[in-house]
Amino acid sequence: MTDPKGLLLVTMEPPASLEEEFNDWYDTEHFPQRRALPGFETASRWVCLAGWPRWLAIYDLASTAALATPEYHAVSAANSTPWSKRILPRTMGRQRVVARQILPGNALTLPLGQAAGLLLARYHPFGEETPFAEALHAAAQALPDVLQARVFRQSESEKTSLWLIAEFAAPQGFEPLRSALASVAGIGAQMFNLYAPYFRG
Repeated sequence: MTDPKGLLLVTMEPPASLEEEFNDWYDTEHFPQRRALPGFETASRWVCLAGWPRWLAIYDLASTAALATPEYHAVSAANSTPWSKRILPRTMGRQRVVARQILPGNALTLPLGQAAGLLLARYHPFGEETPFAEALHAAAQALPDVLQARVFRQSESEKTSLWLIAEFAAPQGFEPLRSALASVAGIGAQMFNLYAPYFRG
């Protein structure tokens, strides 16, 4: 039995005075470096339209074991580049999420240009997770313009988070999405952000 697909998700926002350099760093060093690592199957960047922080990076992994390879450790943490060490401490709202895909199980982020919008939401279910995950996935899949919905499980020391990533064929309004998914089966979202694909002219 193969391991489920993994997810590395990172949010952050630089101060306004650093945003141009932040995007230079991401586009020319950090993103290409991460895309080339073994086990990294896709890489995409997104800009927040509703919610915070402003920038989101999503990496689909063959499994979470991709984050335990010598190649990954060689460019991470204490082994980060000087540019990374300059940029990262100055960002706000930085969150690094490692999770496993539970529904549908092996789907990947769609290729650049296919999705016009993306919803990212986090929930803390109480009790049995599977019925909630199935209800969340079904509710997202029923939305207009949805191309795909995926649910990921993040295990932490004291609690489990379920993350929803839904991609849409057309730009979405925030309020209709909030009405449909801000609370599912009595569980409210702890994070609920709407994004557009990142393009730099």
